Amino acid sequence: MEIEEAAVGPRVVYAGAEHVFCSEGCHELFQASPARYASQTGEVSGPYDLVIVGGGPAGLTAAVYASIQRIRTLIVTENIGGQAVDSTRISNYMGFDFISGKELVAKFRDQLIGGHFVEHRLARVTAIRPTEAGYDVETQHGEPYRTRTVLIATGMSPRRLDVPGETRLERRGVSYTGVQDVARFQGTDVAIVGGGNSALQAVVDLASVARRIYVVSRGELTADAADVEKVRALPHATVLTHSAIQEISGSDRVEAIRVESLRDGGTREVPVAGVFIAIGFVPNASFVGSLVERSAAGEIVIGPDCSTSAPGIFAAGDVTTAFGKRIIVAAGEGAKAALAAFQYLNRTPLRKGPF
Repeated sequence: MEIEEAAVGPRVVYAGAEHVFCSEGCHELFQASPARYASQTGEVSGPYDLVIVGGGPAGLTAAVYASIQRIRTLIVTENIGGQAVDSTRISNYMGFDFISGKELVAKFRDQLIGGHFVEHRLARVTAIRPTEAGYDVETQHGEPYRTRTVLIATGMSPRRLDVPGETRLERRGVSYTGVQDVARFQGTDVAIVGGGNSALQAVVDLASVARRIYVVSRGELTADAADVEKVRALPHATVLTHSAIQEISGSDRVEAIRVESLRDGGTREVPVAGVFIAIGFVPNASFVGSLVERSAAGEIVIGPDCSTSAPGIFAAGDVTTAFGKRIIVAAGEGAKAALAAFQYLNRTPLRKGPF
């Protein structure tokens, strides 16, 4: 799991490599079977009842519910928190009038490790392959994790503009996340790309510090009506609808954007110090290939119980066709998927195979 330097746990040297643990629970599991946990040799690890792929709100909630049901579970994820950790303001999550993404993910993590410990690995899943008795979940390290069921909760990644200068100036003024360091843009001009809730939330976050804010949207603003009214009322906000950024320029940092009007084709150069891109997301589901049915948008198609077209594979959260891309919805879908996996395990006999 992601480890903050101040909170590093026990360290162990095994087979010539140092292993750092995020909790005493991880350390104890490693001590009980170090060869299995340290393996990078392609040997099969498992079997598990359930492997959860993804560590965002859906995956972490699923893990807690799997722990409650006493399902032998493993989480494989590249990071803990997913897109939620980048949210500067989460409103109306039950139990909190307001909480930041970082704070909410910290509570998820504490509950996962402290209250309902579940095995976990930091890795990127590259493929899921059917076996006689279930599935092998493969990662970039090469070792497959053998399991009877899989729950995919990999969320989505920000959609890119794909314009000149965007990649070169990423993290040098170009950002796809919420505004984490507002003070950096004190007294500067900035651009927000998009017209949805995330884009207008960035406008609100920057309103008290930025000198001027340009909102660039290919169509009309589609965010919640109250936020649209709030942004349009800002005296230092310029809303450019039916417009698109053609280029982001600057030497070492963002210095300007070139904006084209989609109505008449005219262009203008706008000096800015930052570009915040919030134009939607792409499902992180390419690694499943044709194993499960996906929508035209690439989302995993699920039923009411989060089941997919492949027996024993469930999916939850933003990577699916579930209505409502919200953190609270993802968490609820994760709980539902774990309960459905538990029910599937109970009614499905353990198939004969290499387990």
